[in-house]
Amino acid sequence: MPVLAAVAAVAAILAWMLPGTGTRRHTAAPPAIRTATTAPPATPSPAPTTVAADPIAAVTAAVPTSFVMQGPAFTTEASVCAMPYVRPLDPPGEQHHTVCWVQHPFGVEPGYPSTGTSYLLGHAWAHDRDEVLNPMSELAMSQVDLAAPSYEGGVPIFPVTALDGYTVTLTTATGRLTYRVTRAFAVSKARAGDVTSVMADTTPDRVVIITCGVRDTGGVLTDVEVNVIAYATLVASVPA
Repeated sequence: MPVLAAVAAVAAILAWMLPGTGTRRHTAAPPAIRTATTAPPATPSPAPTTVAADPIAAVTAAVPTSFVMQGPAFTTEASVCAMPYVRPLDPPGEQHHTVCWVQHPFGVEPGYPSTGTSYLLGHAWAHDRDEVLNPMSELAMSQVDLAAPSYEGGVPIFPVTALDGYTVTLTTATGRLTYRVTRAFAVSKARAGDVTSVMADTTPDRVVIITCGVRDTGGVLTDVEVNVIAYATLVASVPA
């Protein structure tokens, strides 16, 4: 069950009312003594709240060992295996709780600052909903209209926004790195390797997550001959 067999190169926030005062005229009594009232000191406005930026600290590049993808619709936790850059790319091993990181020369070990992109692949399959990246794929494919492509460099792609803002956290022996999804799309498996931004493996501080397309139609799952690809950019890093 190769996931990315047809991918040429990859195959991845929101009165005061002052009461009126009246006076009465008295003829027999002396005039009333009016006592000045001192208003309480004004309470100073609180200082504006500043939201601390996510910490980004240097983390030495190292092999990832765990993966968490999290957002409103799902959380996926997985271990990470290393897979060689041998085409076609087909993540080996256990399929329900494992994603695979592509070794050099395609991409780099995650770290900060990084010298390139880290690629992570995992399976999704209509015949087994427990495959590790089925939640990502099914959510993305719910937005894909194969009759309405956009184009990148002449390659038809199908933009997805449902994954925007999801976080991807990678743990390594040297620290923890968190990335946020900024873009996702589906693309024909046969053309995924022709998408320039996918192949830009020197793009720093980025991870690319790639899986197969699985569509849920009223509870019936169908494999679609596309890859679902998400780009995520570093937002936090903490050394071990």
